[in-house]
Order: sequence, then structure tokens, then C-alpha cells
Amino acid sequence: MKIGTCLVFAVKAGCVLIFFVIFLLTYGAGVFAETIVLKDGREIFAEIKNETEDAVVVSRGNGNFIYSISRDRIESIRKSTPEEIERYSVRPAAETVSGDAENEKGRRQRLNEYRLERYERQVQAAKKARGRLKIKFSKGRFGVVDAVLNGKVKAALYVDTGASMVLISGAIAGKLGINPDEEKEKVLVVLADGSTRTATRVTLNSVEVGSSKVRDVEAAISEDPPGHGLDGLLGMSFLRAFHVKMDAKENCLVLERY
Repeated sequence: MKIGTCLVFAVKAGCVLIFFVIFLLTYGAGVFAETIVLKDGREIFAEIKNETEDAVVVSRGNGNFIYSISRDRIESIRKSTPEEIERYSVRPAAETVSGDAENEKGRRQRLNEYRLERYERQVQAAKKARGRLKIKFSKGRFGVVDAVLNGKVKAALYVDTGASMVLISGAIAGKLGINPDEEKEKVLVVLADGSTRTATRVTLNSVEVGSSKVRDVEAAISEDPPGHGLDGLLGMSFLRAFHVKMDAKENCLVLERY
């Protein structure tokens, strides 16, 4: 065999070998990939790196880009078929000409997907946070919160889930401009310890604790305050709008809307 012929054969053999290695790197890398079907109908071909209760962490672009997909967006996850592996992993020859530009375009697209995913997670977190509120007990007194009645009068109320309604003292009623003698209806208020007291029924325009406000709250006026330094009780006519928890560790009232 002539030397020139040997050189041509060697070059061709080298090209074949290089093509075979490239094929293994591109095609073989997707053998273990999954197809993630989103609820909007889109499909994502990626390698799953980790899974949590709330999200799936995936790798794309030969591991150059890793991001998470919220499980709320995922319809199903399955192993990719050979056809999908070929479709997503093997690029047409034309792409190799402008590979750098295509890589940059893909990187920007994946970055935008990541930003959108992060934004959606933040929105969901904000929605959950708005429904849950922690209110520190006032002056370190466990169970006592500062409330605002009718949008103008502050009152120190003790949280009492056993009280049938909000109870306020005669002094607070005076600040609100309410005269108990002019109110005709009398009610029997049951307290947490099982005791009862006669009081005058009124309706407060609003009761606000922290940023949680309830309008048209049934209340009762009692001449005697329920305890030293207290202006009344925060009873179920307000609390029934929430899931209520008194957190001794953080010394706060936790209100969560149903």
C-alpha cells in the first residue's frame, strides 16, 4: 500500500473514531434521562439529580444548568423512549456550524425557565404567608394582644377561645362612644372557666389584631374588666374566622385563615 493511501485511510479512520466518540457522548448521555410532562402539556427532557416533597431538581445541557421544577406543575415523570432520546440528544449537522450561538440561545432559554420557576415559587410562598400571621403578645404577657376596635380605640384583650364573644369593659365602651344604658339587649356571656356574667350586647364595626381584621363583630359590654390590666376578652365572635394557636415558645398568637 502506498504511503499516501495509508495517510488517507488513517485520517478517515480517525474521523470515524472521533464521530463515534461524539455520538456516545451525545446519544449515550441521554440513556438515563427522564421525560417530565408538565400540566400545561409541555415536555422537559432532563436528568433528575434530586427529588423533594415539593420539587424535582433536574440537570440539562450536559450538566451545565441545574434547576428545580415545582411538583405543582408536574403531571408525570417517566423514562425517556429511544425516540425521545434521539430527538433531544442528537443534533442536526447544521447546528454544529453555529454551535456557540445555539448554546448561548439554549442557556438563555434555560435561565428564563429557571427565573419563571423561581417567580412562581415566590408567588406561592407569598400566598401561603398572607394567610398565616404571628402576633407577639403585648408586653410579654402570655395570651394578651393589642387590638384596635372600630379602627380607632386600642384595647388590651386576653385571647379566650372559651368566651362566646368579644367582651369589652365599660371604660372602652365609653371611648368608643357607646352608652350601655342605651342598649336594650342583655346577654349571658360564658367564659373559659365556665363562669358566666350578664353583659350588654353590641356590634363592633371592626376588630383588628395585627393585620387581621374582622368586620361586624358581635361583642358584649361588661362593667367589670376580666382582669388586672385588661380591657376585655378576644372571644370566638372574632376568633372563629381563624385557626388559632397560642405558641408559648415564641410567645405569640398564630392566626391562620380557613
